[in-house]
Amino acid sequence: MAKEALDKVREAEQKARDLTAEASQKARDIRRDAEMLAETKFKEIMARGQKESQALKEKAIQEGETLAQPILQEGKSQAAKLESLDVNDLGDAVNIIVERIVKANGNR
Repeated sequence: MAKEALDKVREAEQKARDLTAEASQKARDIRRDAEMLAETKFKEIMARGQKESQALKEKAIQEGETLAQPILQEGKSQAAKLESLDVNDLGDAVNIIVERIVKANGNR
């Protein structure tokens, strides 16, 4: 009877060790799966973030070009006007400016 009780205790201890080993293995498997899932989600989130970042960058560039277009056109228009000025007109403008400078500073 004592031998049977001892055998049952040993059997129960073995079952407990088996259950502990199985639980440890399941815990390792769950942890590994969770880490893999986390890595996958991280990569997905990073890819989505980069895609959104690129879209925002392209939108900002496009908006900047849209805003710059009228300014560039105005600059080109003014440059064309300046290039079309007659040299004599420039000479007259220079003389007027020189006269104003001389009058403001006096003849020294």
